Amino acid sequence: MNQTFNIHRFALMLRFDVAERGKTFFFTAALLLFLLILLMMPVGLATSYSNMKEMIQILGLFMIVLFGSSLYSSSAFTQYSSPPTGIAAIMIPASRTEKFLSSLLLNLVFVIPFIIIFWELHFSTVAYANARIPASGQKFNTLPVFVLEYAIQYYFLIHGFVFFGSLYFTKASYLKTASVVIVSFLAIGLLHLGLGYYFTSFPSKLVTFPITGWSIWYWPDGTETGPKVTEFYQVKLPNSIYTFIRFFPAMIVMILWSVTYLRLREKEL
Repeated sequence: MNQTFNIHRFALMLRFDVAERGKTFFFTAALLLFLLILLMMPVGLATSYSNMKEMIQILGLFMIVLFGSSLYSSSAFTQYSSPPTGIAAIMIPASRTEKFLSSLLLNLVFVIPFIIIFWELHFSTVAYANARIPASGQKFNTLPVFVLEYAIQYYFLIHGFVFFGSLYFTKASYLKTASVVIVSFLAIGLLHLGLGYYFTSFPSKLVTFPITGWSIWYWPDGTETGPKVTEFYQVKLPNSIYTFIRFFPAMIVMILWSVTYLRLREKEL
């Protein structure tokens, strides 16, 4: 097969992918959106503040948005997971670039709107609930913008890893990829936290996440239950580092896409 890129073949390949997986993708989108709205409803219907209802929205961010939506990426290259479907995929009269870009574009068409929908639902639901709560009552809090930006960075990182894992692993690709990603993130997070405690002389409390600054508390007796806090520090990263951090996840995702394309070449040789 001619491996040069042809826009007409690419359009046909995209139509073929939509016909093959479109219904599954739309059904998954409808199910995830239903679950997301279900988790938003306790806050949306509330007439008074509830910490539990506020936590449910945060649960929706992690369980539905960050992990649930990765079901899209997990099926990007499942046709190569078995010899019969793999041979059929190889025999499709399209170049590797066209096949790769078709799967990538179809994936992004569902992945990008989903995080935007969560953003809009979260802020609009909290605003609607707070408007119904009396002025003297405690209001619901929206997630800080920096937390949402951090979550979005990991959102695309997770999809990049799952997109690669759908082609790299031949059997149980989603479970294997999820296991590797979770273990890797936990290891990096614990290492980052351990370094934070080491470099800050083991404070009473330390809150930090990978590629973020440090919030540090010191209590006189070393516990939060003792006298009032005597020292608090917030160590922020330089602006130049923050600029790099914003581009770092995008760089990793681009590398994952490139490695996925190379893996596709190996599969079809």
